[in-house]
Formats: sequence, structure tokens, C-alpha cells
Amino acid sequence: MTSTPRRGPLGWLRSLFGGRPYPAAFEPMTVEVPEIATVHRVSTVSFDTPAKGGGFDFRVEIRCDWCAEGRLDQETLGGAIEDYQAAMPQRLTERVRDIARAYEPFHAERAERHLNQELQEGECFENGLVTCSTTAFVQPPPLVLQQQRKAALELQEIEHRYAKSALQVRLLTEVAEQWRTFLAGGLVGERLDVDSISWLTPWAVLLAEQPDKAASEVGEMFRERQQQFQNFAKLLGRQVKEYHAQDLFEFVNANERQLGHAMHVFGLPTPGREDLEGGSPGPLPRPQPVRD
Repeated sequence: MTSTPRRGPLGWLRSLFGGRPYPAAFEPMTVEVPEIATVHRVSTVSFDTPAKGGGFDFRVEIRCDWCAEGRLDQETLGGAIEDYQAAMPQRLTERVRDIARAYEPFHAERAERHLNQELQEGECFENGLVTCSTTAFVQPPPLVLQQQRKAALELQEIEHRYAKSALQVRLLTEVAEQWRTFLAGGLVGERLDVDSISWLTPWAVLLAEQPDKAASEVGEMFRERQQQFQNFAKLLGRQVKEYHAQDLFEFVNANERQLGHAMHVFGLPTPGREDLEGGSPGPLPRPQPVRD
């Protein structure tokens, strides 16, 4: 005879559920975390705002670069941008108005620089979920812009005219110097220093402008030079007559500078010139009376 083990007061309950119960094992659950999504939008806000004095308005255009980033779907992020984008024009108008009023209507570039300094930090909403970076462009009033364009064209014309003139002078100087060297080569017995050939400069410039007239102009140059020497000889004749009519010292004192300058212009050697560092020689010493 076999006996069954004593089950105890809860034995019947254990037998009802199929024996001794065991605790269920823990099963880990996988939770899906959304990836970070990014949405970009670009919008432009344009409006007129008064300049200093209120007589003219600046034309302001602000480019807004929107960015929404978070663990949300694209549609939700785009909707967040649209909510703040709708209120942006009024927000920017209020910020720009006080700054623009500090500048004259013809100082649009200064107003633009100041505005971009104020707006460079951008806007941040919902703890960084939505950000907006802005860039301002300021145009002067149409009437002021028209006047500025007219002034700029006049200034450009002046600059071009002077640039053209400077170029002509440079080229003319180079060509005239070559002509002057050419003409100086035909001077026999002349000292070819700067002073002695300075009279060739006007003719060199003329030939540089009209090289096809070289033959006639060179002939005219030498005829005129010959006439100058003839006039100089007549001047010497008059001086000699004056010499016979007055005291020697007074004659020399009154005419030495004039004659020295004339000889210098013609390239003729003057006594004592080599001993001077510059300028014409001084007056001759006054003769001392002879004592017995």
C-alpha cells in the first residue's frame, strides 16, 4: 500500500494549476527613439521705415533663414516654423525702426551696417527648437538714390578724365624725351646738359603730338633759334653802347645778371659758373681807389 505525500493546506491549489508555480522571467522591451530631423525655410520681410527727420523712408529687406531641429516629424517642425514666421514682420519692423531713424536718408550703407550688427545674433524660439538668422539690406529713398547715381556718374567721368590726362602726360613725356634727345644730337659744340637743351622741350612736345610734321617743324625750330641769337647779338650791341656812355661798374652791376641769365638759357659757358653750386654769380667787387 502506498501512501501519498501530505499536500498541506494549499496543496490542492497547487495541483489545480499544474504543480508548483515558478516566477516568470523578465523580458526586455525595445523602445524606438525618433531620429533628429531638421527643416530649413527661407523667407523675406520687406518694409519701409522712416529715416532721420522723417522726410524720406529707407527701403528695408531682411532675409530670414529658418531652422527647426528636434526629434519630431518633418510636418511638426515645419508647422513650428510657420507659427513664428507669421509674427516675424512685426517683430523686425519694431526693432529696425528706432535704428533707422538715427541715420540720414543718404547714409543707407551706415544704417545697413548698424542693423546687421544688431541682428547678427539671430532669433531663438522654444529653447532652440526653432532658430532664425537674419541679414538686412537697406536701400536709400528713390529720389536720393537717383541723385546719388547722378553724382556717381559725374565723379566717374571726372576720374576717367584725369586718368586719361595722366596717361597722356606719361606717354607724351616718354615720346617728347626721345624727340628731345634726337634734336639735341644735332647741336654741334653745345654742352648737352639739362639747362643747355631745355629750350628744345616745347619743340619736342610739338613733334611728339605731330610726328608727321617733323621736317617742317625742325626747320622752323632752327630758324627761330637763329632769330633768338640775332636778337641776343643786338642786345649785346646796345649794352656796349651803354657801356661807353656810363661808368664801367654801373654798367656791369646793372647788366651782369641779365646777360648771365641769357647766356645760361642759350647754353653758353659763363665765367665762374663751375665754381657755384647754384644760382647766378654775385656782383663784381667794387674797385678800390688807388692811394698815392
